[in-house]
Amino acid sequence: MSSPTSYAKGYVRWTAGGKRVMWDGCRWQQLCQIEKCFQRDQKSQGVCLRHYREQQENKAKPKNKKFKTEDKIKSNKETKSSQIQKKTSISTRSRRIKSNHSLNGSTKVSDTDIQNSDANISDSEIIPARKSSTSNTSPSKSQKSSRKLVLVCSSLSRQQLSQVELFCTRFSAQLSNQVDETTTHLIASEVEQRICCLTKKVFFAVAYHQYVIGYQWIEECLTKQTLLNEESYEILGDASLSSQHNGMNRSRLIHEPIFKSYSYAIAVECSIGCQQGMFTRQELEKLVQLSGAILLQEHNREELDDNNTTIIVLCDDDDKMVVTKYNDLKNKIYYVIPEFFLDSLVLYEVQPIKGYELLYQID
Repeated sequence: MSSPTSYAKGYVRWTAGGKRVMWDGCRWQQLCQIEKCFQRDQKSQGVCLRHYREQQENKAKPKNKKFKTEDKIKSNKETKSSQIQKKTSISTRSRRIKSNHSLNGSTKVSDTDIQNSDANISDSEIIPARKSSTSNTSPSKSQKSSRKLVLVCSSLSRQQLSQVELFCTRFSAQLSNQVDETTTHLIASEVEQRICCLTKKVFFAVAYHQYVIGYQWIEECLTKQTLLNEESYEILGDASLSSQHNGMNRSRLIHEPIFKSYSYAIAVECSIGCQQGMFTRQELEKLVQLSGAILLQEHNREELDDNNTTIIVLCDDDDKMVVTKYNDLKNKIYYVIPEFFLDSLVLYEVQPIKGYELLYQID
């Protein structure tokens, strides 16, 4: 395909063969053929990774429809059964608890009971909570000494930031500007309920196995004047890859580096960072170290001269000269775009290398 200088960088057009391409200033890049999507086409699939997965999910839906209906009926039966068992267990409790949970609903439930149910506290934990409520201690004060919270915000508005500051004052939390090992919660702006945009801070929070929570958690805690269970507000997905991939949750629960069990040495050869300049080379190297992979640099190249370690080179898709830099190594080498590493990290599942390989691989 020709490289005319008359096109401005970012110009998008359809080719005669029906492909959607964009001029990046040097060459034509094939894009996802879904309108208004500017992600790269993944290995001539015609669509980007996100839309490819959505298509696969849509194909699987009709097959699972019958099973979902049966599961729903089974779930309803189990719910009714648990409700009957719960009523039976309530009747055997002491007279004091029975007065707060009258079976006929004639007694009004206290404010403390409502807060405990919002926080998803089990029945065994409710009894000591009620005893403490008789000491005239407000819910917010009782929460101040229970946990050490260090919050970092991502893409919040000024009004939302002011609410986070109020939250920190009320619950003795600390507000920081940078995600590091001391951070406990990343508060993310939500494009939809429990769905956020991928920012630099989100990637680092996942790498550190920390909570990535929607801003709604802040509002609910302030409204109810108590710290609620974060799991009900944890981010489920993002606007770029998938809305339901649960990568943040997997990272927090597994709490193990994503590449720990892989014999990968990752070299960072991106000349201008990646993700439209979101990361510098140094930041990407830091993420590689946090991921459990070996960071391949000049000083440790000789240590990897074996066949057991696979080398992954993250590089720009038009930098063919980087191949000559690793010609002397006997290891299996793959040259991939940086999104292989970043997608694996945020999804918290190592992705197939084949979907991210560059065309100038050496056999």
